[in-house]
Amino acid sequence: MHSLVLNVNDSFYNQLLSFLNQNKKQVDILEDLQDDGYPSISKDEARVRVSSAVEDYRSGKMKTVPYSQVMDEVGR
Repeated sequence: MHSLVLNVNDSFYNQLLSFLNQNKKQVDILEDLQDDGYPSISKDEARVRVSSAVEDYRSGKMKTVPYSQVMDEVGR
């Protein structure tokens, strides 16, 4: 997880705190976002990976299962 340190003057701090309190739902979403431990990749690398996955799917190399079967596995 990463930390963010801000040095702000007192008046802005109070405004920021008020904003965060008023937008608690959105702040909670931000708190749930965590670094997954994998390094970031470039857009080009992402395109290569997606293209490869699509080709694997089209060629039949990739095996797929129905959504309901996945949910059954996750629920165990």
